[in-house]
Amino acid sequence: MERKKMSNAMRAKQFMPFAALKGYEDALRRKEEELEKSQMQDEKAKNEKEKEENE
Repeated sequence: MERKKMSNAMRAKQFMPFAALKGYEDALRRKEEELEKSQMQDEKAKNEKEKEENE
């Protein structure tokens, strides 16, 4: 039994990105933003403390 040749469009669909978990990318992006904000606040507090100690 011979298989039908797959069209290029159908073949390309096999390699398209697949998001198994809807919203996962957005959740990761939000978490990354939270962490960056927290790190910036920590660094700012550290710099202020060092500045006070040097005065």
